[in-house]
Amino acid sequence: MINLSSTMSGRFTLVKGKCDADGNTITAEKVAEFDNIITDQGLNRIGNNGISGSTSYVHVGTGNTTPAATDTGLVTFVAASNTQQSLSETAQTSTSPYYLSRARTVRFGAGAAAGNLAEVGVGWAASGTVLFSRALILDGGGSPTAITVLSDEYLDVTYELRIYPPAADATGTITLDGVVYDYTARPSERDVYSNSFSGWDVSSAGNGSFGIDTAIAYDGIIGAQTASPAGSVDSSSSSASETYSDSSLQAAVTSTWGLNDGNFAGGVRSLRIKTGWALWQLEFAAQSGGGTIPKDNTKTLSFTVTHSWARKTL
Repeated sequence: MINLSSTMSGRFTLVKGKCDADGNTITAEKVAEFDNIITDQGLNRIGNNGISGSTSYVHVGTGNTTPAATDTGLVTFVAASNTQQSLSETAQTSTSPYYLSRARTVRFGAGAAAGNLAEVGVGWAASGTVLFSRALILDGGGSPTAITVLSDEYLDVTYELRIYPPAADATGTITLDGVVYDYTARPSERDVYSNSFSGWDVSSAGNGSFGIDTAIAYDGIIGAQTASPAGSVDSSSSSASETYSDSSLQAAVTSTWGLNDGNFAGGVRSLRIKTGWALWQLEFAAQSGGGTIPKDNTKTLSFTVTHSWARKTL
């Protein structure tokens, strides 16, 4: 079994302002921007429920306890909102580190979050132990601070979740039908934001559905991280994921090519497999002569990969 991995981080931006009687913005001021810690239960929830619904509510409070990975709620809860103002999904491909971004802005209307606020989080419900992330509000120098929201001011909170494909190839060996193969695994089309079988995204996965569509076999070599393998292609007969195991922070996808699939004259050289939000390409070479994986109408090829996720160290 081959394990592939990606990392993630989050960032908050807070803007407060005032609107006129018609709801038009009169003033708007960015008051804070800072990173956050994704909680243990946030990382775990992804495996069962996916990403997008896990960050649908913003919570604000007055607690000033240092955030910890074990946090499940704000220290001193004040209010929550899921009134979405905007949602953007993009791929950052111009400079390293490359990432996929999902930024969602939620508004607290005038008076809804009034007071001196010192902590913020996102989660999947309006109250309870539901935090995907928690942070203290920080000033420009990175020190904890409090912001004052007046009774006639709104507060917009943007939470941006970033997914980082690995920068380096994963390499190793695997044994198939008694033959040892060297493999090279890397992201595929990491510059494309898509929830289909043509790129990466930050909104899919969960409920055990880590396999999307079918996997594809190729008779050519793999390409760059922004490309796909070369050569002739043939889709798998089936692709299915195992039930997520709580706290494992990984999901397994098994793809199978039946007797009538993947029968290249020169054998199977590469695969492309979707695991939740990640799209991967893998190339194989037998250690004895560098040969491909032999596949004809007398053989079935079944292949399993796991995808694990963790916080990115910033």
